[in-house]
Amino acid sequence: MEKLVVNIVKYYYWFLVAIAASLMLGMRDVSSALIPIVIIAAAISCSSIRWAKKDGLVFALLLYSLGSYFFVEYAYSMRLYYLGIRSQIVPMLFYFIARSEKFKMDDFFENSRAPLFFAMMCGVYFYFFLPDFYVSYKANVIWSNFDSDVNALSGKLLYEFTRMSSFWPHSYFIGYSSLFLFMYSAKKIVIDDVYKKFDLACFALSFFCLFFAQQRVSIAFCVLFFVVLTVYATIKRLPSCKLLYSLWICAGALGTGIFLIAMNYLDVDFVEYVLNRSVNYDGSIVGDRFALFDQFIDRLNVFGSGLGRYGHGAVEEGYIGIPDSDYIRVPAELGFLGLVMLLIICVHAIISGLRIFKYAFFEVCTLCFCLVAMIGAAVWELGTLQPFLYWFCIGHIQSKLERREDLEEEYSAYFKKLSGQEPDEEAVEG
Repeated sequence: MEKLVVNIVKYYYWFLVAIAASLMLGMRDVSSALIPIVIIAAAISCSSIRWAKKDGLVFALLLYSLGSYFFVEYAYSMRLYYLGIRSQIVPMLFYFIARSEKFKMDDFFENSRAPLFFAMMCGVYFYFFLPDFYVSYKANVIWSNFDSDVNALSGKLLYEFTRMSSFWPHSYFIGYSSLFLFMYSAKKIVIDDVYKKFDLACFALSFFCLFFAQQRVSIAFCVLFFVVLTVYATIKRLPSCKLLYSLWICAGALGTGIFLIAMNYLDVDFVEYVLNRSVNYDGSIVGDRFALFDQFIDRLNVFGSGLGRYGHGAVEEGYIGIPDSDYIRVPAELGFLGLVMLLIICVHAIISGLRIFKYAFFEVCTLCFCLVAMIGAAVWELGTLQPFLYWFCIGHIQSKLERREDLEEEYSAYFKKLSGQEPDEEAVEG
C-alpha cells in the first residue's frame, strides 16, 4: 500500500494530465480520488521527518488555516470551507511529502517531463489544427463559465482560442507548465550537464508553447530567468557556457519563428487588441489589481474571513471572490497574519535555497516566480496553477539544506544514474 501511494505521488503529473484529457472526452471527474492519496502519502512522510522549526511553522499555518472557519464573526458556507481545504490544504501537504527520504532527490521533477511534454504536443496539435471535438469542448466550457452579453463573450471566446491550452479549457496550466519545464530543462542542460536529447526537446517545445499560451508574467519571467542563468553560468565558468550561448541563438530563432507564425496566423486587428489588453491600464494586470484592492480594502483585517471564503470556489458557487491576486485573497481569507506567515515561509525557503543554489536552482527560481505571479493570480489555491509544486519546492529545499554536506556525493551518484552510468544505488534512493 505504501509503495503504491508513493509511486502515485511520484508520477502525480501523469494523473493530472490523464484526468484533464478524460474530462475533455466527456468522462467523469475523478480528481477527488487523488485527495486521500495525498493525505496518506503525507501521513507516511511525516512519520519519517526529523522535525525542524520550519516544519513547525508550516504546520502552524496549516492548523491556522483550518481553524480560521471557526473563529470568524459569522458563519459562511461550509461548502466554501471544504473547497478551501481541497484547494489550499491538500497542496500544502506536498511540503511534508517533499521532506520525506523517499522524495529527497529530483525524481518528482524528472517524472513531470514526459506527461508535460505529451500535453504540450497535444496542445500544439489542437491549437493549429482545431479538431471539431476540441473546438466544441472549449467553446462549451467557456460559454458556460461566463455570465455576460453575447458580444462581450464572443470576444472572450475568440481571445481564449488564440491561447494554447491543450486538454484544459484555459491556458493557465500549459502556460505555467511551459515555464517550469523550460527552467528545469535549462537547469539540467546548463548547470547539471546531464542532459539527453529529450531534455533538449523539452527545452524547445516548452519555449514554443510558453509564448502561444500567452501568459504574460510567465513569458517575462522566462526571459529574466534566462538572463540570470547566463550570468550565473558565466560567473561560475561552467563548461556548458558555449552551449548556453547556442541556446540563446536557438531561443532567438524560435522567438522570431513564433512571431512570424503569430503574424501570419492571427488577424492584425486581433493582435493589436491583445497588445492593448496587455499594456493599457484599463483591463490590464495593473489596472485590474488596483481596482480589486480598492474593492476589498475594507474586508482586510488581522485574522481574515476564513479559509475558502474568497477563492475560485466562491466564484463558482455564486459568491463574491478574489480569483486574480493572492496578495489580496490571502489576507482577505487568512488575514494579514496568514499572509505574513506564508511570506516568511517562502522567503526563508528562498534564502535557504541560495545557500545550496547549485542543488536548489529550480526550486528557488520556481518560488521566485510564485511570489511574482501572486500579484495577478491565485497561485496558492487554483489547481491549474499547480500550488502543490510550490509547497513541494519549499519542502525540498528544507530537506536538501539539512543534508547539505552530503549533497555533492548524493547528486554525483544521481547524475550518473540520469546519464545511464552505474551509480551507488543507496546514494540515489528516493
